[in-house]
Amino acid sequence: MLDQSGEVIVAAGALVTPTILEASGVGSLSLLTKLGIEVRVELPGVGEDLQDQPDLTLSYSSKIATPGVFTPYAAFVTAKDVFGGKTEEIAAATEASLRTWAETVASASNHVGPDAIELILRHQHDLIFKKKVAIGEITMTSSETFASEYWSLLPFSRGSVHLHSKMDNETYEVDINPRFFQIDYDQQCFIALSRLTQKFWATDPAAKQVTGRIDPKADQVPANATDEQWQSDVESATVPNCHVLGTAATMSRDLGGVVDEELRVYGTENVRDVDASVIPLQVTGHLVSTIYAIAERAADLILSTRSESGK
Repeated sequence: MLDQSGEVIVAAGALVTPTILEASGVGSLSLLTKLGIEVRVELPGVGEDLQDQPDLTLSYSSKIATPGVFTPYAAFVTAKDVFGGKTEEIAAATEASLRTWAETVASASNHVGPDAIELILRHQHDLIFKKKVAIGEITMTSSETFASEYWSLLPFSRGSVHLHSKMDNETYEVDINPRFFQIDYDQQCFIALSRLTQKFWATDPAAKQVTGRIDPKADQVPANATDEQWQSDVESATVPNCHVLGTAATMSRDLGGVVDEELRVYGTENVRDVDASVIPLQVTGHLVSTIYAIAERAADLILSTRSESGK
């Protein structure tokens, strides 16, 4: 939208805002040139750094009548909760792999080099293993069955969203690729989170409320399932959690950032991005409250700009 002060405010969400910027000539030089779009601002970070969370559900038949659809709890679990006695070993192994992961991400995106990406991944690793922030969320819902939907909160994999090709009606096809499990640790973590969720339903008093697992079927993922059996289920059944962010991140340009600390798109004077695309790293919770905070911050910035300009 164009407000009264002449500012363009883009608030279309982490999947759409990058495509609006690209269609307007803001983005990767090579991509925009290929699509025949005039390049106004070269910002290769537009549409990159997409972060979403892999999501699965375990469901069980219930012994008791349930009071309808409800979510009685959500558990936020740390690396220690998920990995137990192997946490320190996994922390060391993953830290040693950060450079390799950065090279993997860089080769898939080509918007910044591995040095910049490694810096970001090291910060994320510190949050997980030193600051001990939550890395998984497990919910319980009830309707005709009992179920736990769960997801990894801080995956290291990075995807992208970009305009792909122009169609006859002058609109564009869009390529969305979350690249789930691009980094092997993400799958390792998700399998461990799956086992923790399964353990909850095998432990009293929850175990006394269910008669058997509905999905995944017990012959596919038995109680003592191997890593390979869990991997097969994860690869076939994982869905996106739709907590997408990072595709126009608030970071310095040399780290692949797209907007500055005032939410203004680099290289522009009057374009601000006000949605989840500006969040540079996944949050350990749901996005709504964070997006409200971004909107409030944007309102303060816009009002301040108006005041300074006398409008």
